[in-house]
Amino acid sequence: MDEKVLIFYGEDTFYMNNKIRQTVKKHDVDNYNLTTYDMEETQLSDAINDAKTIPFLSEKKIVICKNAKFLCPKPPKNMPSHSLDYLKEYLENPTDESLLIISAPCAKLDQRLKIVKTLKEKATLTECRLKGPQDLKNWARRQIAQSGLSIDSDALDEFMKRVSHSTEFAFLEMRKLLLYAEGEKNIDRAMIEMVITKNIEDNVFDITKAILDRNHEHALRVYQDLITYREDPLKILGIIVSKYREMAHVKKLLEKGYSQDDVQRHYNVKSGRAYFMVQNAKSVPMDTIEEHLIHLERLDKAIKTGRIDKKMAIELFILNT
Repeated sequence: MDEKVLIFYGEDTFYMNNKIRQTVKKHDVDNYNLTTYDMEETQLSDAINDAKTIPFLSEKKIVICKNAKFLCPKPPKNMPSHSLDYLKEYLENPTDESLLIISAPCAKLDQRLKIVKTLKEKATLTECRLKGPQDLKNWARRQIAQSGLSIDSDALDEFMKRVSHSTEFAFLEMRKLLLYAEGEKNIDRAMIEMVITKNIEDNVFDITKAILDRNHEHALRVYQDLITYREDPLKILGIIVSKYREMAHVKKLLEKGYSQDDVQRHYNVKSGRAYFMVQNAKSVPMDTIEEHLIHLERLDKAIKTGRIDKKMAIELFILNT
């Protein structure tokens, strides 16, 4: 069947955009016959009217409506008011020479909308859900095998530890790894540690934990690694502050009788991360957390007023706590 209306929805916007690019490439449409409308800025009716017009010196044209959050259960309040009648009418009689693509970045479509029922009947729907750790792991294993390489199990585990927070990051880092491993037969853990960038959140968590453990050498080494990867010291400082505030909040939750499982659900983190969050909160007095937060806030002000270099400021915090 010649598909005329495609709906992509889900939380994995990287995968969604990749699928749309593949669709455009498949139909070999030139720039004169490819138009993208942002539904947060443009009326849906403009896109539908475009889809109704014939292609320019071509057999096919593609009209893309991105950010169609009006199909989501909780659309933004500042979104333009779209008349869905235009879409319903088009679905009843789509233009043969046009392909209409609509992307909605939300986990589920709003089943209460009549138009969603019509879309299910008249269009092709594709869910772009976030890949779980096992899905990403299987994908990584396939990519490596297809390149004629093998990988040690501990190396694959380390790769997943570093990239499982983001499909896009996993894709980019895998491409980098395969380029680096070209000419090799096997990927070991040392190669992963050398090539794959750690998630900044994980790095800052390591820094905070090392500070609390008074392991200043390790905290400084992780911080310097982040600077080597050109992470902004102000961004790092902001995440450190958020980690301390998180610690204070976890401490208050524990005082109210919350368990580690409750903390895991509240923050939507893995069990290992929840364990360390709880242990850190238990091991540090609240007055120490508050003292460090005051220190961090003073450093932030000193950086922004130009009284201290931002890179040096965090080094001093690490060494003096």
